[in-house]
Amino acid sequence: MLVLPGGFIRSRGRYWRFVEIELRNLFPLLTGEGDGPAVHLLRYRCRGWNGRRADTAVDARWALEMIGELHGEVPIAVVGNSLGGRAAFRVAGHPRVTTVVGVAPWLPDQEEVEHLAGRRVLMVHGERDRSGASARRSLAYARRARSVVPDLARLEAPGEGRYLLRRSADVWATTACFVHDALGIAAPPPPLAEALKRARDGDLRTPLPSLRPAGT
Repeated sequence: MLVLPGGFIRSRGRYWRFVEIELRNLFPLLTGEGDGPAVHLLRYRCRGWNGRRADTAVDARWALEMIGELHGEVPIAVVGNSLGGRAAFRVAGHPRVTTVVGVAPWLPDQEEVEHLAGRRVLMVHGERDRSGASARRSLAYARRARSVVPDLARLEAPGEGRYLLRRSADVWATTACFVHDALGIAAPPPPLAEALKRARDGDLRTPLPSLRPAGT
């Protein structure tokens, strides 16, 4: 698995490690106990996407090649947050990528979708995110992508904005369960399975289910 953190639209400054702090809650969920799947976090050469340079995507492609050298011809799931979400979708056409997850992904209107064919795709967004990486944009992208990738689900967290803070536990649990299912590790719990079915059947604003244990 390759995890891509957020960043900035434009910046040639050095990578800031604080952008990966929240993502670290995802790592133990992805790896599980014992000899679980390998998880790699990419630290970019610089903080920004930087227009046509697409530095974040360039670094992500390099990371995919490095994973191939380390692990051989294995299937790869790419999980991207915000800026990393754009990179994740941009590199999804790589031959070893089978699964793509974008958490509050930044998906401008010109992003292509054809290369998603044959992948399993999940998007999670806060309903009230009206930033440059808005929920409206990811919804428009999802609608375009459905024409080439039927196995696409998009979930929204009602009342949540950009950072999904009150629902972060559900976001990361959903991400891990989706990836594990896509890679054949474990089936998703019933609440998530039902939500994913609803989303795949056409409701691209399906509410994010609660996956927290009772009493938490």
